[in-house]
Amino acid sequence: MTLLERVSAFGDADRGVSETVGFVLVFALITSTIAVTFTVGLGGLEDAQLAERDNNVERAFDVLHDNFNDLSRDGVPSRATELRLGGGELSFDRDSVFRVNRTGTGELFVERGSLTYYGAGDTRIVYENGAVFRMDGDNGVMIREPDLLVGDTVVYSLYGLVGPSQTASGDRTVLVVGERADRTVAVDDRAADENVTLAINSTQAVVWERYYRGLAEDSDRISVSTGGSADLTVTFVADEYDRFVLHRTVARVEFTD
Repeated sequence: MTLLERVSAFGDADRGVSETVGFVLVFALITSTIAVTFTVGLGGLEDAQLAERDNNVERAFDVLHDNFNDLSRDGVPSRATELRLGGGELSFDRDSVFRVNRTGTGELFVERGSLTYYGAGDTRIVYENGAVFRMDGDNGVMIREPDLLVGDTVVYSLYGLVGPSQTASGDRTVLVVGERADRTVAVDDRAADENVTLAINSTQAVVWERYYRGLAEDSDRISVSTGGSADLTVTFVADEYDRFVLHRTVARVEFTD
């Protein structure tokens, strides 16, 4: 074999090796890309599904808020709200406590109870005392405000939830049924010669405080303090309003399939 033939044969073999190595590298790159995309993409898809589930529950709590207001404002006997759990958990308990006290007479009104949906991670969606919260651990936002009017007349609505302690979980749909148990005008003080205080004990206290401090910045009829036996104390200052009205509503809550 001549020198030229030897060089030509060596070049052909070299090209064969290069094509094999190139194929292996491209195949490895493709399989790695598919594996990474599948792993990261699937996790992202699951996170997106959980976030959308919690958003759907938030919208359901928005409807529940309006339905419970119907019990108070319009005096309807009952309302039912459909809620898709989607693997989360819905719980009713009576740990949150709201106390309204007339400082001059010592008259005291106490209501308690909250509905809590436990979603992805530390996410909780909560209804209590006429407001809806979306919480992440101890922090969160109030997404629906309570029924409160602050002007020359202060109108405060106190909501209580009663019923058996219960939970519902799994990938199913439940009906949250609220039945009006009591609805009264508990206070109608036209003289307004005494302060009225609201003491709050709640896992949503930090958001309640933010809400009432925002009102206090715009009105000298409200002052806010922390410490003592209550997580938060709100005082409606008698010298700054003409009349105080307290609406009290109690609803019995049950979950049904």
